[in-house]
Amino acid sequence: MFETDDPLVREYFRKMIGEEGLRIMENVPEGEITDREIATLNDIKPTSVRKVLYKLYESRIAEYRTERDDDSGWITYWWSFNRDNVKKMMDKEVDDELTGLRTKLEYERSGEFYQCRCRCVLFEEAAEKDFWCEECESHFEYLDNGALIKELEELIEEREGETKVEGLIKGDGERRIEGS
Repeated sequence: MFETDDPLVREYFRKMIGEEGLRIMENVPEGEITDREIATLNDIKPTSVRKVLYKLYESRIAEYRTERDDDSGWITYWWSFNRDNVKKMMDKEVDDELTGLRTKLEYERSGEFYQCRCRCVLFEEAAEKDFWCEECESHFEYLDNGALIKELEELIEEREGETKVEGLIKGDGERRIEGS
């Protein structure tokens, strides 16, 4: 069903629907199919198939239409898969991760942090409390977050490098990722 030979796509689906979900989706043919047919193809319970389908539906990768039997009133769900949305959702996930990393990096760069035994606070809060934490009864000490900043910068650089390698760049040659 999906391009499961692509390691990036496989890993994306493994994170989203697990190993069992990945095995289920590998056996789904093109076109519309019911959840019961998928269950039969994979020799598993329909409830397991539905869990996978609902996760894919939440990501707009799976779509369905309903059909009612006029005689019995029974509703059949016909599922299909939007392959184009796989790439879009993978791109969005990378964008969201990079945005979060950049936000955290900016926060770490912009503040001066102090730490006691139970928590980390900005300078302003530590100064307001005379550098004494009443919760754990210890002093707030300066926290050098340089290593964390360096780690975040490297992680961002690594993720941006992955997006270049994966071809996650706009068609006009401009990078899709804001602030880069």
